[in-house]
Amino acid sequence: MRLFVSALILTSAYAVLGQDVRPDFVWQGQVDGLALLYLRGDKLEVHIQDGGPITGQQYHFSHPLPAAREDIRLRVLEGRGYVHIVERPSIDNQFTLVVSIEDRQPGSSFYSIALSWDPSHRFFEPKRPGEKIESITWSGRVDEEAIVSCQAKSCTSSAPRGAPVARERFKLSRPLPNQQVEVTLADKQGRGEIRLVEQPTERNHYTARVSIRDPETGSSDYSFKLEWTRTNGKQPPPLSTVGRGLLWSGSVNGRVRVTVHGGAAFSQALESSHLENARAEILSPLPARSDLDPVVKILKGRGLTVIIERPSEQNNYQLVFEIADPGPGPDAYEIEADW
Repeated sequence: MRLFVSALILTSAYAVLGQDVRPDFVWQGQVDGLALLYLRGDKLEVHIQDGGPITGQQYHFSHPLPAAREDIRLRVLEGRGYVHIVERPSIDNQFTLVVSIEDRQPGSSFYSIALSWDPSHRFFEPKRPGEKIESITWSGRVDEEAIVSCQAKSCTSSAPRGAPVARERFKLSRPLPNQQVEVTLADKQGRGEIRLVEQPTERNHYTARVSIRDPETGSSDYSFKLEWTRTNGKQPPPLSTVGRGLLWSGSVNGRVRVTVHGGAAFSQALESSHLENARAEILSPLPARSDLDPVVKILKGRGLTVIIERPSEQNNYQLVFEIADPGPGPDAYEIEADW
């Protein structure tokens, strides 16, 4: 049975996140083991993979999860274990978001999380000096459903349902860059639904994908335009960092490894080391990019910290760093990670 989160829980979530941040989904409950949260639209299913059942569960959708590939932001408000996104919405999973809550310590523990996404259509800011709008124009005849994938100098289509796309044509003002840009969907023409479902990123080899669904009998003509902003010059503009990404604190004796992935962080004591009261506050999710140059520094603590792995496609865009405390006895640490 679905339970709606109380006004008190919503108020607490807003207080932690800040006055101007309104999460699209909040959840809380007692977890003992491994639980998976499946979100689709405004529905939630919880699957227990290991351990006891969840108790005291409450949740609330402020907005349904859109049927599009969105930038999901996860914030762990409270919880001692590993909370992370294991599957993001895509065409392949019918735009389902899967969140894993893993509590491996003895007994159950209270968890509270907040998820945010932007259900509104993306838009471009006014052009600045030296910028130009580039575009790809596509047209074709669709029967039932089509997925149009545009990468570099070409666009290709597939038909999950219905006949293959007929009379397919495309025209480019310039190839889609082999780097992360934000595209917007414009000049949509057709009797059915046309949606931008995937932005070009390193993860999908810089491919933009558009979904077309034709609800009526027989095929029909469709067209759209994808637009993005290009900065003039031979070299692409440098991608700026987003500043502080994570604040970590805990009591350490020995070696501790911290793994950051997206909007989640997991802390692990290595060998015979000691770790207590570990807490990670994600200020900005770690982007899925391999061109980042993260910096990790100690704000408080007598030991050292070093980056073990930097984000790359090979490690699923994770940042891994270790804290080495010389002892004797534990020491309190505060770590800042910037990206």
